[in-house]
Amino acid sequence: MTRMRTAALACLAGLFLGTQSGQADPPRDVRAQFAEAMALHASAPQDGIAALLALAQAGYGRALDRLAYFHLTGQSVPRDPHAARALYAEAVAAGHSRSLVSLAKVEMTLGAFAEAQTTLDLARAAGDARAEPTLAWAHATGRLGPRSDPAAGLARLRSLAAENNRDAQLLVPAALISNPAAPDLSAPLRDRLEDRAAQGDARAAEALLRYLRLRADPTGTPEARVALLETPGLRPKIRIEEALHLAAVQQARRFWRAAEEIVATAPPAVLPRALVVTARLNRNAYLRLLQKELDALGYDTGAPSPYLRAPLIRAINRFCRDRDIALACKPGPLKSTTIKALAAELGTARAETTPAARPQDHQERGDGRPGRT
Repeated sequence: MTRMRTAALACLAGLFLGTQSGQADPPRDVRAQFAEAMALHASAPQDGIAALLALAQAGYGRALDRLAYFHLTGQSVPRDPHAARALYAEAVAAGHSRSLVSLAKVEMTLGAFAEAQTTLDLARAAGDARAEPTLAWAHATGRLGPRSDPAAGLARLRSLAAENNRDAQLLVPAALISNPAAPDLSAPLRDRLEDRAAQGDARAAEALLRYLRLRADPTGTPEARVALLETPGLRPKIRIEEALHLAAVQQARRFWRAAEEIVATAPPAVLPRALVVTARLNRNAYLRLLQKELDALGYDTGAPSPYLRAPLIRAINRFCRDRDIALACKPGPLKSTTIKALAAELGTARAETTPAARPQDHQERGDGRPGRT
């Protein structure tokens, strides 16, 4: 960790002195190779990872940053936050200072609170506009552990939002979710976020959707959430999850059918989350989804039914044996550990049998906006 700090400080010192900081502007051919690697990852994930690894080994910071993100989220590689932390640190040392905010978030996740605060200080010194709102958000949400000052963090976040700082505006709803005793979203900020969403700002729509669902704000009507769900560019995982929660409110009596229609649009990487959310909302709807997924893979689950019947149980057990997750399935089909294990493996199975989707279905946006780690 000390070596990483030294490298990061040296990198930033180079930035301030106007010298090269670990990595000069890459040649066009390197940028083109990176773009090709990212496109390849969408259609052939393992080949894309190999191409990114080659660029990372050559010291290209953006490739290191993307590999870190994939390790953090478990996309095409095993989920490993420790590996993500190391890769983000390498990206910083290679001159990609925008990885500092992402590195700080991973450090918070791993409980390295002092290091996270130092990393955000480095990001602020490097001129990253996201650093100050992210630090305020970390305090407001308790992400800095015992170092957190929720009241001061929320106050600073509100102040930055009032100054029309977009990053802060997107983070205030999450801070309010973590501070249920705090006043609701102010009318001016709510209007500003709605304006942003209406202008196509998907991150603003996502922030409001989650806030309106999780916070007891009287303005969170189903109609308001429907309008936000129509914002172009919503990330699939947000769109699917929020649509499921909304359907449970608006279409309670036919939720099982609505869930089928929603989950059918989920890309493989989002399917596990969609199944878990459905199971929490309505076990019968989950069983129908589970039956459809297993049917599509060639397993005999019997006649369509929202109930846990013998043919479905046999199909589940066979699938668990075939995919080598029998131990995880042992507690029983409707136990949370089994549901999560089945969901994860069904996502993998769907990826194996589904033609390559568009790049945005496989990865988060890489624009450095809040919400990206």
